[in-house]
Amino acid sequence: MPRTALLPTAAASLTLALLSSCTGKTATPRSQTEETERVPGKDTTRVTDPEIARIRREGNHLVGQPSPYLEQHAHNPVDWHPWGEEALNKAKREHKPIFLSIGYSTCHWCHVMEEESFEDDEVAAFLNAHFVSIKVDREQRPDVDALYIDAVGAMGSSTGWPLTVFLTPQLEPYLGGTYFPRHAKQGRPGFMDILEQARATYAEAGDEAAADGQRILAAVQRSALASVQRPGALDASALAQAMLALARQRDPVHGGFGNRQKFPNTPLLQAELRHVQRQADEATKTHLLATLDAMLRGGVRDHAGGSFHRYAVDRRWHIPHFEKTLYDNAQLASLYVEAGITFERPEFVAAGRAILDDLVANWRGAGNGFIVGFDADDPGGEGAFYSWTPDELHSALGADDGKIIARAFGVTARGDRELEGRSVLHRRPNEEVADALGIPAQDVEAAIVRSLPKLADARSSRPKPNRDDKVLVAWNGLAIMALADVGRWLDEPRYTDAAVEAASFILETCWNEGTLVRGYRGERSLGVGFLEDYALAALSFVRLHAATGDLRWLDGAVALAAAISSEFYDPSQVALMRNAREDTQLPVRLADMDDGVMPSGGSAAIRLALELGAITGDERLYAMGYDVLTRSVGTASTHPFRSGFLLQAIGHTLGPVREVVVAGDPDDPTTAALWAALRGDNHAHVLPVKIPGSGVATQQQQAYPALAGKRALAGTATAFVCERGSCQKPTSSPKELRAQLDAAL
Repeated sequence: MPRTALLPTAAASLTLALLSSCTGKTATPRSQTEETERVPGKDTTRVTDPEIARIRREGNHLVGQPSPYLEQHAHNPVDWHPWGEEALNKAKREHKPIFLSIGYSTCHWCHVMEEESFEDDEVAAFLNAHFVSIKVDREQRPDVDALYIDAVGAMGSSTGWPLTVFLTPQLEPYLGGTYFPRHAKQGRPGFMDILEQARATYAEAGDEAAADGQRILAAVQRSALASVQRPGALDASALAQAMLALARQRDPVHGGFGNRQKFPNTPLLQAELRHVQRQADEATKTHLLATLDAMLRGGVRDHAGGSFHRYAVDRRWHIPHFEKTLYDNAQLASLYVEAGITFERPEFVAAGRAILDDLVANWRGAGNGFIVGFDADDPGGEGAFYSWTPDELHSALGADDGKIIARAFGVTARGDRELEGRSVLHRRPNEEVADALGIPAQDVEAAIVRSLPKLADARSSRPKPNRDDKVLVAWNGLAIMALADVGRWLDEPRYTDAAVEAASFILETCWNEGTLVRGYRGERSLGVGFLEDYALAALSFVRLHAATGDLRWLDGAVALAAAISSEFYDPSQVALMRNAREDTQLPVRLADMDDGVMPSGGSAAIRLALELGAITGDERLYAMGYDVLTRSVGTASTHPFRSGFLLQAIGHTLGPVREVVVAGDPDDPTTAALWAALRGDNHAHVLPVKIPGSGVATQQQQAYPALAGKRALAGTATAFVCERGSCQKPTSSPKELRAQLDAAL
């Protein structure tokens, strides 16, 4: 994932000099008493060292950690520690620098570096002698990852995963990069060269490295706050300016942004959809539809499974990086269904449903929450699980359908060059296939409909990619939103039921005495939650209330919003921070305002404050979101690539948006009719609230001042169409309710 580098510092210059001086020669020579051998089939060295052998046998300090990524490294010969007081105190006590390695379980190059270097006894012996080695799962500790990936960028180095960073015992970064091969190649220094440079720098220039590291941390902190230090006018010109900036990066041929790797940056695409819904912007509409069409046809979609891979390595969306993640698929499901409804494209709606069907069937984890995702690496070779040969199609489908599907999805005997003779499925137009085979186009479509389930069944016996079975609260918030929204829009109870199950796990297991955890793996907690967990969970509860009318979800959202206001909002900076106020493990506290391929915690918290503040009448909550948003408009309009969800929040404030309160008894058919009248409305326009016919309870009225006094009139369910507390004439007629809304919107 690309990151924006900060301004160079003295430490950055030092780092670049160190990296450029690496020549690929072996660093500090091994002890004369060590005997080494090359492990057959691997470019690694084994050393007859009893301590190394013990760590391999018994494991390092990662044994018992709940993260699958840390678990993968628990028997490396490197004496890894998890991030925590034990490791940080050890570095201070022994006056050793820290080697920090950050990755995640479905990361391909993380696996490569493990096999090449972290399984190498010579590398392990050097690390164990000169460093305190800490391994971090970026999905479990996004705060550590965010701080040090920006620090490495500030040094002038490339960033990504695996992230390789060297720190002083006081956590000041002084050298960093990403993947380094075990031995120097293609102009890239070998990992042992980097280790020796890091050791020597700390030993010979430790004070200078620490001072430069402090300057880097200060620069990172300033940069994180910069996004909320560019106020602007909350008007349509901000969105128009952002769309112009996006237009310069659009691929007019294949859709998406840029002309190399293609990521489905769903927050940006959703911002384009919102803009098109409000403005007659043909250029944006054309780009959005071209992108959705290209992704739908391309190999980035798993056509047999329904969900999407994380990105394509080419501009045509053809060859995917085979990793799958929950956050991508949850957002894409909602986007495709909403775009399908907006543009009357049933194939888009079907694509969104297929994603959700896959999530519900194959992505369940602890407590019926949804797991993080599936590995890019494949036991059968890269992409073996997802790719096909003509013979495999014929075996699974028979000769006739096998021939049609091979032509329809580009499966050839030659295959894709990147996959050594195997082909990724990518959809060709039915008419083109029909002309080539001399059959009617409807026969092509019929063959596809009956064949894809057979392909899914046929490949189920193949060795499967590993799955990362962590259940993260923030990512589940995105899944709950998608299931709740689509369940409401399409009147599909099974999606809503799945959302309720996942949300119940968050509310009943992850939320305890005012504190939210990051998530669970099995029965083991993944530690403290971050702003994104609180904000996305709360926002999903608002959406789930809109789908179910159950007030407990609004109550849960109110409780989480209160925690955000007290623990994550910094009124002195008018900023929303990634870590809670009392979380002091990191040397600096960062604002969390930059959207990437998923919403930032800050953007999600802004949207939550605007929606929940309007629903409840909590003016302080609404003002918090509005104030942070107004200070971020300049960033959103000029840097849209880091502001996709923020742009949606700007559109929300521009309206028109109405809160609709339905007060009625559950058994009253008028209640159901009024609620059904809101089913197709998007949350960007209508915020539905359902309360009992007698109104909210007295003890709830303090939390819901906007709902006080609203109740069923004359014993009949009643709807109130309001805008920030100003309401139209109450009505018990679904037809009149629609007329009021249509006139307002």
